[in-house]
Amino acid sequence: MKIWTGYGSEHSMNLVLIGKFKRAKDAEDVADVLKKLSEQATKDDAYAIAHAAPEDQRFSDAMMALVRQHKLYTLAPADLDQFTSEHSIDQEGATIKISTDEAEVSGFIKLFVESGARVEVYSAHHHPDESAKAD
Repeated sequence: MKIWTGYGSEHSMNLVLIGKFKRAKDAEDVADVLKKLSEQATKDDAYAIAHAAPEDQRFSDAMMALVRQHKLYTLAPADLDQFTSEHSIDQEGATIKISTDEAEVSGFIKLFVESGARVEVYSAHHHPDESAKAD
């Protein structure tokens, strides 16, 4: 009988990101941009881009058009994989709540900050009451 023991860095972060915008229209616009980024990142195989050698990490022409259109100049090609990872987006009024098990969320934070949001990030493991309040 063989016994295999392995170690990994996979960990369910159970992160919650909340972006509070000045107006509901701002939050709607950002939710729309998130959808467009996710769709294009999926088409571009963002996972491969994020894990390529640094000199090979590039935006596709279509992604670059989105970056220019929405003035998202702080986004890097390595951030795109975050938009294809499993996450949920709930927009209610002037607030967007993103829940994810991933640790890398800088792309979402950059988008929120660039769009004028006040951003809160916390672990729902450590603050389950806060997560319930955000719903």
